[in-house]
Amino acid sequence: MNNETGGVKQIVVSLFLLLTVFVIGIVGYSIIEGYNPIDSFFMIMITISTVGYSTITDLTQAGKVFTSLIILASITIVVYAVSNITAFLVEGRVNKFIRRRRILKTIQKLDNHYIVIGAGDLGSTIAHEMSMRNNDVVVVERNEERLRDLTTKEGGKLIYISGDATEEETLRNAGVDTAQGLLACLPDDVDNIFVVLTARGMNKRMKIISKVTHQENINKLSYAGADKVIPIQEIGAHRMVSMMLNPTIIGFLDSISQSGSLQLRFEEVKVPRTFTKEGMSMEALKIPQKTGLIVIATVNDGVNKFNPSASTLVKPGDSLMVLGEHEQVVKLQTLLNAGLED
Repeated sequence: MNNETGGVKQIVVSLFLLLTVFVIGIVGYSIIEGYNPIDSFFMIMITISTVGYSTITDLTQAGKVFTSLIILASITIVVYAVSNITAFLVEGRVNKFIRRRRILKTIQKLDNHYIVIGAGDLGSTIAHEMSMRNNDVVVVERNEERLRDLTTKEGGKLIYISGDATEEETLRNAGVDTAQGLLACLPDDVDNIFVVLTARGMNKRMKIISKVTHQENINKLSYAGADKVIPIQEIGAHRMVSMMLNPTIIGFLDSISQSGSLQLRFEEVKVPRTFTKEGMSMEALKIPQKTGLIVIATVNDGVNKFNPSASTLVKPGDSLMVLGEHEQVVKLQTLLNAGLED
């Protein structure tokens, strides 16, 4: 439970307890002293408020004992309520609560966004990369210090919520019902399994990718509902070996993905279903001439065709793997949606 919600619940509980004492007092005075509802209401008011007015009639022995218990209970509850309200105000929980409500309303308006679970080194890097590509990203992290650091670093560009991602309420607050993808980046495999299992049960169509630290947990994550499981250590090891044995190739790939202000990237462009049914050849599409992109491969029904020839046919539902700047990719997608008339 987050601190803001916990503070509100404590205040609500305090008020509920006070109301309970109020009701018990009215009923008690009606039964013990035979007062009518108005007199009982007056008695409980002066008893709880301790203003010092005289009683309506002299109290019976039972009435005195009952009044003493009411005073003791009401003072205890009032002190409890005041301490909770003071803590809520002094600790800045009001501002946090208002900010959280604003964030939740923003998330409710999102559709087809991405959820990143965990704001560690991996999660924060993923959130940054996806945000740079103009995607709506919601970050979920239970450690508020990490969230503050991430917010400071990103300049408020990311949407985030504090909470335990293994709980349905937290995922629902993150908009899991309308999200198109979730990336589980928690350091513990067990936590990632719980996140994937919970998220998959809440959204069957969403794409889920999870990191894994130990190889023996890959199948468990797949069974839990992850579409892809990424063995971080294995990939890191392969890259380090490649950098040692093939430094020129790795350096070339790095220069492509981080070429100064160009930011060339490998990206997938989907051919819309509204594209001409007969399809068009690569020669007719003239993608390099119209966009400046390099077409690396075409994907049709899961079959990859690298370095497609001029006669390769592109049909609705296919994917094009291209290399270029993000703006060029956006232009290609626009042209494909328009039937490449430009």
